[in-house]
Amino acid sequence: MSDFESAAAHFNAEVERHGWGQFCDPANAFILPECRALAEIWSAAAPPDGLPRRDAMTARKLKPYLPRLILVELVEEAPPRLRFRLIGTIITNTLSERTGKYFDDPSATPQQTARWTQSALLALKARRPVRFFMASAGSVTGEMLCLPLADEEGRPRFVLAYGCYDPLRDWTAREAPARPKPIRAEHASRAG
Repeated sequence: MSDFESAAAHFNAEVERHGWGQFCDPANAFILPECRALAEIWSAAAPPDGLPRRDAMTARKLKPYLPRLILVELVEEAPPRLRFRLIGTIITNTLSERTGKYFDDPSATPQQTARWTQSALLALKARRPVRFFMASAGSVTGEMLCLPLADEEGRPRFVLAYGCYDPLRDWTAREAPARPKPIRAEHASRAG
C-alpha cells in the first residue's frame, strides 16, 4: 500500500468514525468531466519535480469552472489552520459567503471544520489531484476534486477545490466530456 493509499484509508476511517459522509477515492475514478479536465489543467501546469504554483492556475484557464471553485490557503502549520481565499458563486449559495474566513470560524460546525481541514491536508500531503465523493444513506450524492498548489517558494500551501453536490442525479455513470458544438453551414463557409 502506498503512502497515499494509507493516508486515504486513514481519512476514510475518520469519515466512518465521525460520520462526515465525504470519502476519499485513491483511484481518482472521476464521474464529472469537469474534474477530469481540471486534473489535466493541473498536470499541464505542474513542473516535473513539484506542484504547480498558485499563480499558474489563472482565472483565464479556470474560467468555465469558477462558479464551483474554492481556493484555500494553509495559513498556519502547527496546528494546521486554513482560510478560504476565494469561493465561487454556486458554492457561496450553498455554503454561504466564507471568503476570508478561517475553517474554524464560529459559523462552521466542528464537524465541518474537521472535515474541511482533513480533506485539504490530505490533498497537500498527496501532492497530486485527489477525488472525494459525498455519500448519504449508502448512495453517492456528489463529487469533489482537490488540487494542491505551491506558493512562490514551491511549498505546498494552497488547495483548489471543485465540487458538485446533486442528490438527484445518477452518480453511477461516468459522464463523457462535452462535445464542441458543430459549426452551422453558413458559419462554415465564412470560416473557410
